[in-house]
Amino acid sequence: MWPHIQLNVTNLGTALNVLAAMITPALLLSACGTFILSTSNRLARIVDRMRSLSHQLDEMSQGMLDVALREERIEHHRGEIKLQGRRLNLIQRALTLLYLAAVNYVCTSVAIGLASTFTLVWVYWVPVVFGIGGACCMLVAAVMLALEARLAVKDLYDETEFHRRLARYYSDQQQTRLPEA
Repeated sequence: MWPHIQLNVTNLGTALNVLAAMITPALLLSACGTFILSTSNRLARIVDRMRSLSHQLDEMSQGMLDVALREERIEHHRGEIKLQGRRLNLIQRALTLLYLAAVNYVCTSVAIGLASTFTLVWVYWVPVVFGIGGACCMLVAAVMLALEARLAVKDLYDETEFHRRLARYYSDQQQTRLPEA
C-alpha cells in the first residue's frame, strides 16, 4: 500500500552536492528579494503621488485654491490619477508574482533536499518544476514592471506638457499686463 521509500544519502560527498544544489535557489531567492524591495518602493511612490493628487483635486474642486486654468488642472489631475491607478494595478500584480517566485524558490530548495534523500523517480522532477515556476513568475513580473515604467515615463511627458501650457498661459498673462512704453 505505501510506496517503498529508501534513503539515498550515503556519504559526505553526496550531502555536500545536495547542499551546493540547494544554494542556487537561495541565490535566486536573494535576487527575487531585491526585486521585491525595489518594486515595493515604486508602489510607495505611486501611493504617495495618488494621495497628493487626490488632495490637490479636492482643494481645487471645492474652490479652496484660486488657481489659473482650474478646469484644465482638474482634468489633468483626473487623468493622472487614472494613469497612476493603472500603474498601481501593474505593480500589485508584479509584486504578487514576485512573492510567488520567492515561494517557488524556497520550495525548490526544499524539494532538492527531499529528492536527494528519497529514491522515488518522480520526486526528481519536483525541484525542476518549482525552479521553472519561479523563473516564469520573475519573467512575467519583469515584463509588468517594464510596462509600468513606460506608464511612468508617459505620465512624466504628460505632466511636462501640461506645465508647458501653464507656463505659456502665465507668459501670456504677463504680456497683457505689461504697460506699453
